[in-house]
Amino acid sequence: MKIRRNTPDLLVAEQVPLLLAIVLFAFVMAFVTPGVMLVFAGEWLGLAFGGLGGGLGFAAICVFVERLQVILDTSNRTATIRRRTVLSQQEVVLPLVELVRATTESTYSSGETRQRLFRPTLVLDDGTGAGEVLHPITNVYSSGTGAARLVAAINDWLAVSRRTSQPA
Repeated sequence: MKIRRNTPDLLVAEQVPLLLAIVLFAFVMAFVTPGVMLVFAGEWLGLAFGGLGGGLGFAAICVFVERLQVILDTSNRTATIRRRTVLSQQEVVLPLVELVRATTESTYSSGETRQRLFRPTLVLDDGTGAGEVLHPITNVYSSGTGAARLVAAINDWLAVSRRTSQPA
C-alpha cells in the first residue's frame, strides 16, 4: 500500500491494483472482440466464445480488483477501512482510541514450495481490559514487504499522534 498522506492528524494509505485491472481488461477484450467479430460474420459460436471468455475475465475483475484504503484521523477520532470492488463497497469505522497498534499476521502458501505470506492487521483493545482483538485490514495474504511497510507507517503515526495529543 502507498502512503498518500502522513501528517500528525491524518494518515491515508491506499492500494489500487491498476496494473491488474488493465491486464484483466485486456483479457476480457481478447475474448469479446473476436467474439463480436465472429457474430457479425454470421458465426453464432462467437457469442459463446466472447461470452464465456469475457464473462470469466469480468468475474476475475470483480473478485481480484479491489481498492483498499486505510484512514487514521485524529480530528474524527476514527480508523476507517474502505474496500471497493466493481460490485460492492464496504466501510468499517473503528474508534481510534481502541487502536493499540498494527501488526502482521502470517501464513504459508500451499503446494510444494511453501512461501510465507503476510497481511496487515489492526490490534484493538477489547474494552474489557482482558485482551486484544485482531482486525485484518485486508483478507488477502501476500508476499513481499508491503504489509510490513504499512504496519511500520501505522505504528510510527500512532506514536507521533499520541505524543502530539498529550497535554504539556
